[in-house]
Amino acid sequence: MRFTLLSEAADGLGLALRLKAEGNSVKMFVRETDGEGRGKGIIDRTEDPQWGSVLVADCTGLGLLCDKFMEHGAKVVGGSSLADRLETDRDFANDVMRACGIQVPESQSFNDWDAATQFIAASEKKLVFKPAGVCSGVVPSYVPSDNEELLESIEHFKALCGAMKPEFTLQEFIEGTALSTEAWFDGDKFIRPFNHTIERKHFMDGDIGPSGGCTGNLVWLCDDSDPIVSQTVLRLERFLRAHQYRGAIDVNAVVNEEGVWGLEFTPRFGYDAFPTFLYSLYVGEFGRLLWQLAHGQGPDEMEVADLFGAGVRLSIPPWPSEKFHAEEGIPIRGLKPEQLVTDFYPYDVQMQDGKLSTSGGYGIVGVMNANGKSAKESFENAYAKLKKVKVTDGQFRQDLEEVCLKDYRKLRRIARNEMSGDLVTA
Repeated sequence: MRFTLLSEAADGLGLALRLKAEGNSVKMFVRETDGEGRGKGIIDRTEDPQWGSVLVADCTGLGLLCDKFMEHGAKVVGGSSLADRLETDRDFANDVMRACGIQVPESQSFNDWDAATQFIAASEKKLVFKPAGVCSGVVPSYVPSDNEELLESIEHFKALCGAMKPEFTLQEFIEGTALSTEAWFDGDKFIRPFNHTIERKHFMDGDIGPSGGCTGNLVWLCDDSDPIVSQTVLRLERFLRAHQYRGAIDVNAVVNEEGVWGLEFTPRFGYDAFPTFLYSLYVGEFGRLLWQLAHGQGPDEMEVADLFGAGVRLSIPPWPSEKFHAEEGIPIRGLKPEQLVTDFYPYDVQMQDGKLSTSGGYGIVGVMNANGKSAKESFENAYAKLKKVKVTDGQFRQDLEEVCLKDYRKLRRIARNEMSGDLVTA
């Protein structure tokens, strides 16, 4: 089978390597210079998507390109204008959730800083800031301690955006445990089972410091009987079928004793949850699954192991800052090339003279993954592997087992006491 990965910054490098290791023909089309060095000496690049291959988008933002290819008969997984809109247009995403029967927090969209300031000052509810449209990637999602802190932060965000016309949403803060639930759809039906993810975004132990998008995560399988599945992704089936959606879609939610609130969609491979799912839980040929998805012929069941998967992100300075690039060519010792398709999902990694080294970029080296019969065992195994990897100034969180297990136990307790089902047994 032939695949071309369509990418902004080569986030799908590990996926490309996995597909290549399975015996497929694989090339990467990378649009942005931020991913220029990723995979150098490891995977082939192409300046033009390969006609006749299955096109796999590893990110949103390439929807128009994917739509054009599909209009001309190309087989595409994971990219479309619909996917782009679900991720960047928060009003549209909220409308979709409501129409599908997914409960969402109260929210209001703004494109004027002064109007937002007045709204915050008058609100009796704690609010969360969420960028949309052109503001996505410029300013971060932000959960303040109170609205007074949010008012101060608005001034900072205003300075970051400069003359740009802002787009953002102020959303009611819901107290609870954050959880994302992922489903795979082949244009007509779900491919079971589903999976849950608990992740950590903060850079430092104890959930302090800047956000790094994802610094570590716990992934496990779930099915239709799970009350969170039934209140989120299952309710999307008719909508996804109507749009012939093909690929992964994730509902990010908050769960408490009162119910489940959908917050946003991830209509793509989720980083770093996808690397953990692929390397820790998926045991079949992933290329075959992608080929079947692209042709609308997905199997009823995935080839997965009913275990827990844990992922720990390894980085080097200046990450999590994205204002400067990390050093290129730093040796990565203790990591065998074959581990790049089984254990360590690579990002800023290249091969020089037969040896692995960093490729610059922002300094996200990759994610070490492992599985286990329990959440605790999966993290123990991931840390045991990661501690053998040596890279100058390497940095990673060391408390992920503790914080993720704490949230996992909260979710189990809520499901058992307040919902008609359980998240998982054991």
